[in-house]
Amino acid sequence: MDYIATTYIPSKQKVKSPLRYPGGKFYALKHIMPYIDCVPHDEYREPFLGGGSVFFAKEKAQYNILNDLETDIIRFFNAIKNSDTRIALAALMNNEVATRSRHAEVKAMVPKTPLQEVFKTYYLNRTSYSGIINMPAWGYADGKSAPPSSWGKFLFDAAPKLEGVDLFSLDFMEIIKMPARGKTVLMYLDPPYYHTDQKRAYTKPFTVSDHIRLSEALKQTDFLFCLSYDNCPEVRELYNWANLYDVSWLYNTDNKPGQSRKHGNELIITNYSVVHK
Repeated sequence: MDYIATTYIPSKQKVKSPLRYPGGKFYALKHIMPYIDCVPHDEYREPFLGGGSVFFAKEKAQYNILNDLETDIIRFFNAIKNSDTRIALAALMNNEVATRSRHAEVKAMVPKTPLQEVFKTYYLNRTSYSGIINMPAWGYADGKSAPPSSWGKFLFDAAPKLEGVDLFSLDFMEIIKMPARGKTVLMYLDPPYYHTDQKRAYTKPFTVSDHIRLSEALKQTDFLFCLSYDNCPEVRELYNWANLYDVSWLYNTDNKPGQSRKHGNELIITNYSVVHK
């Protein structure tokens, strides 16, 4: 069966993720979403959530499972789901300033409460280059970066999308193999790319054996999947059994302030056929 992909039209439910994320797909939505929007589904899963740009851009399914091995990320999104925590975090942000000295102060902070943990994650994400909170470097620019006065609004905008969503911090294999609750399960996967500086961006390594495990799990799954990856010989070989689509979008995951975004040759990989109209 062929699924017909059309020009991307943003969903009325689209909201911007409150998090910036290294390798995040915000700038690639117009390239990725046609492969997702064309597939009717009542259950949606993301084993590698990151900033969640795709989830926050799409129509919400009846059942939703979001996962990331980075516990700080899942702790943050759980905080948004909770109205009391969300209100408290937004109140803290309303009194914040984005300065290099404040960034250094928060970076050195040792959280003593769950709210302080979430605060530190969010502040560093909003003020560090590319949103990197592992070894963060100052990356806020007046006039270009969203000011602290708007950070609270981001939380409230994202909250409705997270209502009723199941959040986990598990190995991706456990998410892929969870029993279906819906009739049609669609998974979007955005793993660390095969060729990337993982020590800089992530606290948990994603090894060559993990890339192989992922390919084998997806080859065996009965669920539909859409996977974004770097376009390299190793990935093409791992997924020579699937449908590979060459795409290109702007990205910058290097932790180098002042470096402009560049075009990257990427792959969209699916186990269903997509015809572009």
